[in-house]
Amino acid sequence: MNDILQKPRKVYVTRTIEFNAAHRLYSTELSSDENREIYGKCSNTYGHGHNYELEITVSGFVDRTTGFLLDMKELKKILEKEIMNRFDHKHLNFDVEELRDTVPSTEILAVTVWDILTTALQSYINKGITLHEVKIHETRKNSVRYLGE
Repeated sequence: MNDILQKPRKVYVTRTIEFNAAHRLYSTELSSDENREIYGKCSNTYGHGHNYELEITVSGFVDRTTGFLLDMKELKKILEKEIMNRFDHKHLNFDVEELRDTVPSTEILAVTVWDILTTALQSYINKGITLHEVKIHETRKNSVRYLGE
């Protein structure tokens, strides 16, 4: 079965999820005026919100028996536990331990998601599957990609 897989075939599988969160872009290393100048309305005292779209891409070799890289239900469980429970409907500055002492920009969020998922994938899936890319759309026009570099 699956004779097309006689030789190893590396694939990239992407799952997209959405979550809503608030954050305030504000650095304690800068004055209030400097924060307003750099971050503008994004440094509003009470923060502001986004409807984030997160794309997670994993890579590895297609299993000859199943015909796929991984059971997408497993990836869905990981994302719900590690990402949705941690970030959805939270204030990133206050509710997310990993982001408390940061300026929780989308760039910092992408790196944080990478670190969380790298650890989670190692403990959940032991088939040589690796995280390839984290891509976060903050708005329809702005997104950040992180490849672990």
